[in-house]
Amino acid sequence: MVSLTFLGGTHEVGRSAILLESSQTKVLLDYGVMLNDEPGFPAHVRASELDGIIVTHAHLDHSGAVPLFYLTERIPVFATPITFDLVEVLIEDFIKLSSYFLPYEFLELQNMMRNRVELRYGEKARIGDIRFKLINAGHIPGSSLVVLEADGQRILYTGDLNTRDTHLVRGARVPGEEFDAVIIESTYADEDHPERSEVEKEFTGRVRGVVSNGGVALIPAFAVGRSQEVLMILRSNGYKGSVVMDGMARKVNEIMLNNPQFLRRAKSFGKFIDSAKIVRGWRDRRRAPRRPGAIIAPSGMLEGGTAIYYMEQVALDEKNAVFLVSYQIPGTGGDKLLETGRFVIKGRDQEVKAQVARYDFSSHAGKTELREFLRGLKGEPKVYVLHGAEGNCKLLADWVAEELGLEAVAPDSGDTFKV
Repeated sequence: MVSLTFLGGTHEVGRSAILLESSQTKVLLDYGVMLNDEPGFPAHVRASELDGIIVTHAHLDHSGAVPLFYLTERIPVFATPITFDLVEVLIEDFIKLSSYFLPYEFLELQNMMRNRVELRYGEKARIGDIRFKLINAGHIPGSSLVVLEADGQRILYTGDLNTRDTHLVRGARVPGEEFDAVIIESTYADEDHPERSEVEKEFTGRVRGVVSNGGVALIPAFAVGRSQEVLMILRSNGYKGSVVMDGMARKVNEIMLNNPQFLRRAKSFGKFIDSAKIVRGWRDRRRAPRRPGAIIAPSGMLEGGTAIYYMEQVALDEKNAVFLVSYQIPGTGGDKLLETGRFVIKGRDQEVKAQVARYDFSSHAGKTELREFLRGLKGEPKVYVLHGAEGNCKLLADWVAEELGLEAVAPDSGDTFKV
């Protein structure tokens, strides 16, 4: 019999972590951090008890705590090749920028990377008596759904899921197998995303308008995935003006160019990257906001990164704009800007004169897509819902029970269930 213990990511967006135990083997599905003022970690697991770790994708809320297991241990960790390359960049940056104590250092990250096992989509793998494979999750390049078999049970873990095609990646498809248990995210269980093509046109038109009037359109965006998607949106919709990319963009762009098999439009991506100006130092950074154009820079929630420098340069001039394109966790700088129109600039809370707007380019499935995905599953699986805030885990679990007639639960942290 298989058991599932939920160590994090329950009733929250962050620190996803699930311990899966068969009769012989213990496997960890993700082990991420919660990025608040200080990082939050999932419940503890003894490294010596683990037989393997599977990482669904590179974002820190799924990968950022994995180096904790590599103080002395040699545990195999499985993911797609591009996921490992992106994880290395993100966690290195996380360590460098941490103004607080982290319970691991570069040495543990290096040890983790030495124990990596790279898998292609669909490639069959094994940890002890658990067989599994990774398939495209449609979230960011290299993101994976995990299909596992153990003790006669088949289990699906979605990680972060998107079923709609984006410029960067193809959407996820419903696996054809029958499942006994499904673990699914619920970030947007309470809302549908607007029609993507219409949002793209409106966004590109607003950027074009700001730039043609001599202004700067600052676009705070996550360095992995969203920055590259925004560039592709602008160029695919006919914007021919300047695009500056800052932050980790240079490394991330190179990783994606080196892994074209994980991109939906690899040739277009290469062409669009060549058209962008990559910031290579403070000389480029100071120059960028002095000229009309679009600037794509992290962090996507205005909680640090080079976007803060650009905010100081553009926020107090009404001919400029700040266009948010990423999920805004309540209480972050981006969330406060949307709610109040104010931002802390050079130590002072000030009214932002630039245009401010948010555009929904989410890489998560919306309410309808989540429901369609669940309707498309075969078998009569028990459904476990996590990775959702503001009641979204329970909301989706209740819908599954009422509409699909399946047993469903929104677990609490530390809960264990038998499959």
